[in-house]
Amino acid sequence: MATVMKRTINQIKVSEISDVIQSMDIDRDMIINITIETIEDDFLTVFDLIGKEARDEGLTEEVLAGLLADES
Repeated sequence: MATVMKRTINQIKVSEISDVIQSMDIDRDMIINITIETIEDDFLTVFDLIGKEARDEGLTEEVLAGLLADES
């Protein structure tokens, strides 16, 4: 009986697909199924992604308040 592996990877760029598959240590000759679902880039989704990346880079509420402070 063959071993079945099922893995879900969410929100990756098309340019990253090859690297992700290679990192899964799957034999190059293995036949796999891939389902692709695009993500609608509405304003809220885009702002959420920008916010997440900013927090990942160290942006805090305090830093943001300082950046937005009116210095006039």
